[in-house]
Amino acid sequence: MRRIIAFILIILMILPPLAADPIEYVYEPYEEEEFPIWSYELRRAESIFFGSLVITFPLAMGVYAIGRQLGMPTPSETYQEVLVEAGIAAGLSLVIALTDWLIGRFSND
Repeated sequence: MRRIIAFILIILMILPPLAADPIEYVYEPYEEEEFPIWSYELRRAESIFFGSLVITFPLAMGVYAIGRQLGMPTPSETYQEVLVEAGIAAGLSLVIALTDWLIGRFSND
């Protein structure tokens, strides 16, 4: 009995999409004012943040290694060291993104 019910349910899930009309999609370009300006600025900041993270993470690892050799206190666990390095890299990337936003905000075009 369960197999019959399962078969009927599967058939009921498969048949409606096959009987539906195909969707005709027409591309419409975005309007100039479709999105608010803050969403463009946020997207730019996100791209700059994650894009600069590729550069700042190895830089943070190098600076952290130099600091460790100079006697800087370090955590005992390896994962804690990686978290500290990631925090330094994220902070640097945030500074870069905020600097770009400030330059864009206060520049005279």
